Amino acid sequence: MNARERFNAIMAFEGGVKNLKTEYGYWAGVLQKWFNSGLPVNKELTNGISDGDLVRMSSPINLDDSELVDNNVMKYFNLDPYPSKFPCDFSPMIKKEIIEDTSEYTIFKNEYGLVQKSFRKKASVPMIISYPVKTLDDFKKYTDLYSLNKNKKIPKDWDELVKRMKNRDFPLRLGGNYFGFSGIGRHIMGEINYMLAIYDNPGLIKTINDFYLEFVMDYWSKILEEIDIDWVMIWEDMAYKTGSFISKETFQEFLSPYYIKLIDFLKQYKVKNIIVDSDGLVEELIPLWIKTGVTGVFPMESVNDLLKLRRLYPKFQMLGGINKKILIESSNQSIDKELEKVSLLMKQGGYIPHIDHSIPMDANWNKFKEYRIKLNRLIDGKYN
Repeated sequence: MNARERFNAIMAFEGGVKNLKTEYGYWAGVLQKWFNSGLPVNKELTNGISDGDLVRMSSPINLDDSELVDNNVMKYFNLDPYPSKFPCDFSPMIKKEIIEDTSEYTIFKNEYGLVQKSFRKKASVPMIISYPVKTLDDFKKYTDLYSLNKNKKIPKDWDELVKRMKNRDFPLRLGGNYFGFSGIGRHIMGEINYMLAIYDNPGLIKTINDFYLEFVMDYWSKILEEIDIDWVMIWEDMAYKTGSFISKETFQEFLSPYYIKLIDFLKQYKVKNIIVDSDGLVEELIPLWIKTGVTGVFPMESVNDLLKLRRLYPKFQMLGGINKKILIESSNQSIDKELEKVSLLMKQGGYIPHIDHSIPMDANWNKFKEYRIKLNRLIDGKYN
């Protein structure tokens, strides 16, 4: 079985299938540290890639993204490709604008209209200075931009891309940031304005979700008609280490109706794996997601008790779950202890083990090497 076939078999809880040896990705700044610590150089990162860029351990969809696809760690450990991200743009395609540029940082307006500050030597997401949507009138003007750029969303090499995807041997996902029925509103409004609007202006939140539901179904229908997708991702990031950002009642009013309609649409195209991207402690959210038709969560962060969740929800898919602290040189977290749960979860299916998010900047090469060799041996059935 190739990586795509194994991914779908694991997600379907089929028995006797060898798990994927894979990782989601790492910050580019980690690579140079690891080169200096013993990782053989297969391909240097090119100029223009900053420490804070995410390098994915997946197969490139097109030449444009090949520079940010891993060519070193995967080769060294003989890893399988992580599900590749299909090119998808949920923005209104606002022209990017540099507002201020220095040797330390850049302030710019991005394709969503967010004004951000990006530091050159820090591996982190940009700091947001201002958001484009505050009122209903703002959002109505914002949606006009989508009409102007509607025909630019499909990749230019569409016919060739369709041909390449037909007989691929790697899994493919559609969706991700910043599309989700909590995620997109927070992204264009900011967390505080979004949370206040739930109480002060609920009509705005529902108008935003009405628009993006119709926009995505129209956008994705073209893609799904011609390309088989292995995993649709709904990006929410709606929990922190202590629990959900929103209540059960808020979820049921502002998210559930949209999930149900979207998932009904996806089922028409025989999409089987509908996985929410959410960090944090998600135990209280899982039954709400399941009720709408969601099948799993990525990345299942280690703040969750994965064995408990498997007992509670035996057919709920999980990806990740391995505590990134085992990679930190000063950490006393045991690699062997952390892998105990992996062995149990893999036997039950519906689980792909990897570090519970991207590999952090302070990950130690020798720790990562020990962890990855042991996990590979566990997958091969040779761990002792």
